Amino acid sequence: MKTVLIEAVFLNLKIMKNIVLTLFALVFLSACKKEMTIEDLKIEKPVNPFSEVCYQGIQGKDTIRMSLITKGDKLQYGKLSYKYFEKDYNEGTLTGAFKGDTLIGKYSFQSEGTMSAREVIFLKQGRNYIEGFGPVTDDGHGNVTFQNLKTIQFNNAIPLVEVPCNN
Repeated sequence: MKTVLIEAVFLNLKIMKNIVLTLFALVFLSACKKEMTIEDLKIEKPVNPFSEVCYQGIQGKDTIRMSLITKGDKLQYGKLSYKYFEKDYNEGTLTGAFKGDTLIGKYSFQSEGTMSAREVIFLKQGRNYIEGFGPVTDDGHGNVTFQNLKTIQFNNAIPLVEVPCNN
């Protein structure tokens, strides 16, 4: 009789153990279960730290185009082209820096088969840029710089308006 009683107790303990383990597994699984949503399936696009903004100015038959690639508030690279009616077309690269609302840079370009460089300055007005002009010095080796940045005039320029970039 003792052996039957001991077997009955062990059987009850096994049943209780199975019930406790099953309940624990259900609680654990339900706590971990999360409904899958569309947002969970979306793949986030990597953020590009560089941005490109393009500008164009047209006056009569003259066109100026500029694209600026920036990272934060720093100019990384730029392109600039001038297409004046009945004059040589030139295009090249723009390097430089922003100082407040002004971009001061070096425009390196090829015109008539010769590499040249000249200092350029653009004043930002709203979302547009105005090119500045003033007395310059030519070093005789294809490098042209402004004599004095304080004498630059921004009044006779073609306004460069922000336009979509054509990549």
